[in-house]
Amino acid sequence: MFRSDGVLRDAESMTLGEALRRLAEVRGDSTALLSADQNLTWAELDVAVDGFAALLKEVGVQAGDVVGFMVTKRPEVVVGFLACVRIGAIMAPINFKLHPDHIRDQLCTAGIQAVVVESCFNHILKGVLLELPDPRKIIYVEGPGRHGSSWVGMPGVASAPSLEGFAPDIDTPCYYNYTSGTTGRPKGAITTHRNIMENAISTVTGLGFRDDDVFLGMFSVFAHPHELFHRSLVTGAPFLILDTLSPRVVVQAVDRFRVTWMMAVPSFYEMMLDHAGMASEGTPTVADISSLRVLESGGAYVGAETLARMERLFGARFLPVWGCTEATGVALANGGGLPNARRKPGATGCVVDGYEVKVVDERGRETAPGEAGEMVIRGPAMVSGYINNTEETEALFRDDWYYTRDLVRIDEDGFIFFVGRRSEMLKIGGIRVYPLEIEKVLKEHPEVRDVVVVRAEERVRGEVARAIVSTVSGSTLNARSAQQYCRDRLAVYKVPRFVEFWAEVPKMPNGKIDKRTILDTPVDPKRDER
Repeated sequence: MFRSDGVLRDAESMTLGEALRRLAEVRGDSTALLSADQNLTWAELDVAVDGFAALLKEVGVQAGDVVGFMVTKRPEVVVGFLACVRIGAIMAPINFKLHPDHIRDQLCTAGIQAVVVESCFNHILKGVLLELPDPRKIIYVEGPGRHGSSWVGMPGVASAPSLEGFAPDIDTPCYYNYTSGTTGRPKGAITTHRNIMENAISTVTGLGFRDDDVFLGMFSVFAHPHELFHRSLVTGAPFLILDTLSPRVVVQAVDRFRVTWMMAVPSFYEMMLDHAGMASEGTPTVADISSLRVLESGGAYVGAETLARMERLFGARFLPVWGCTEATGVALANGGGLPNARRKPGATGCVVDGYEVKVVDERGRETAPGEAGEMVIRGPAMVSGYINNTEETEALFRDDWYYTRDLVRIDEDGFIFFVGRRSEMLKIGGIRVYPLEIEKVLKEHPEVRDVVVVRAEERVRGEVARAIVSTVSGSTLNARSAQQYCRDRLAVYKVPRFVEFWAEVPKMPNGKIDKRTILDTPVDPKRDER
């Protein structure tokens, strides 16, 4: 039932529901979902999905309907996701951290007809009730709720849904995968079963994910929730659902559940080291995290020195990756869980099997090797566009290619190096400057934990670079010494005019740097929150 690489046979032609059913048949007694409160085998997960799907049918959800999920990271997110796709409905995660107007906009744009919700979000739900006129289609996950008349486990619901006449199709939309909103309001990428399964297969085979790995994804529940479980769905590997951003709790969970493969932003791994008692050489003093085999890292640049230090202290393979909503997950990787995985210090990575990448200039012509340009990408895991957003779809999806707006260069060995975002390029004294180049230098300073460089305006000089820095505990680094450190390694005009020390570099719920918050905060050269 499995191929030699550990992937479920014929997985590329299955819907998510069919893959789950197959795992329930061939690995029914094996652990699937792990959490603090309950563990489910593949057979038990399949039964739970059937029960949830029957509830959706009972309250009137039909194939093609869109179901919004406003729930914290708990097992019901996975069970509900798979229940939606089993009956042909479309799952749409709702970012409950957005402004209420943006949440209302998402409900309208996505055409959400039903909502699965947790009582802690009643205050948000109250403000959008006019968009949800049927209280039966407001489903609470933990018992009867204030604003709806349905809940998971309510009596009188069949244990399995009636699927008479429903023929699943791997190319029909099953999920609106939302962008982070770093360049405007979030956009819902129209994602099919094929997109999800193809990305799962590509990353399993390309990165070396195994059926005996225990997976923990640390990104937010509304930031690509399919990545919490989709690799497990093609391998039968167990996955852990953990609702916390506390590195101390995560370290304890790694110890308790013997997690082998994690996905998080680089700065989170730094914090884990502190809470495992591993900030310096030696064995951990707080918890045993020796089970970790691969530390997958996305959302930020990882330098060679940081990579080497992480691997030395964790005793695990550090795996920088790049992915995007439109690619349905990871598409580039610098190394992997395989012993012979190719990697190069400082690179974003090589293309994962199943994707094709090229670099083009402003006229769409392919650049020469080593020359910077915009990265465009295609493959069977790529989505076709955004729901009810024709303008952005036409701008970014052209001739079967997705235009990422990321500026990169490809070397002679096929490694891709990130240069910067087209929209974030600075013009200092008329000369192009990419913030990432400055960030790379500052990140190599031994006292710098995290840094982001953004544009600022100065009356005399015009556009200049502004660095927001967080440092390790006990650091004595100041603005002048940080600027001198840059001056020794960069052209003078690239040295940040302003250096501010913040307690933490602000992050969005998905782990990406929240540059909007920084740009909205007035420049203060004297800021030092340490």
